[in-house]
Amino acid sequence: MSCSMIKNFHFSFLKKLSLSVLLMIALFVLCLWGLFIVADMIFANKDLSFDEKVFEVIKPYESNTNTSIIQVITFLGSQKFLLPANLLLIGYYIFWKDNRATAFKITTISLTSVVVMFTIKFLLQRQRPLIPLIAKVHGYSFPSGHTFSSVTFYGIIGYLIYKNVKAPLLKWTLIALTYIFIFMVGFSRVYLRLHYASDVIAGFCLGLIWLVLAKWFLVKTEKSKMQQDL
Repeated sequence: MSCSMIKNFHFSFLKKLSLSVLLMIALFVLCLWGLFIVADMIFANKDLSFDEKVFEVIKPYESNTNTSIIQVITFLGSQKFLLPANLLLIGYYIFWKDNRATAFKITTISLTSVVVMFTIKFLLQRQRPLIPLIAKVHGYSFPSGHTFSSVTFYGIIGYLIYKNVKAPLLKWTLIALTYIFIFMVGFSRVYLRLHYASDVIAGFCLGLIWLVLAKWFLVKTEKSKMQQDL
């Protein structure tokens, strides 16, 4: 194969890779790297200095008012809120939009993310912080389930905004607010001392990794089905 043919092949391949695909690949690699760093720090080195430092930084901002606000935010990342919210979103696409394909994608990502999250928690069995700011909760600490679930649910919302909102300013403002809120849910878990900061970082990374993998798998399956139908 000549040099010109190789160059043309590389150019045509790069043209097929849209900016969104390249960003997804970069995000996937970055999250894998972040997850490796956090897991190595916690489980290999048994190093809690980072988590303890984050607690120290947050402590001066603890107050009854802030705690009340944070509890509302953390509720919006809990299964008590996200389960009915997912059902409403699925129902909206089935009965209002008559779009069963999107409803199926939402259902698949939501259900598989819960299975992945609880499987990892059970396998690693990291204990929660010993002195929570509010009533102690049960279950293992790593990764943060609130953060993982918020990334998948609100990440889906962000993706739907990206696909359906046409006005650029409104679109990117809503997407930015969505991801800021995900950050706030993660922060709420550390503020309340129900999770370590490393649990939350792992929740972010795993949630984003699962979103990318699920989207890739569903798109690939959809294309394969279309080819079979042809």
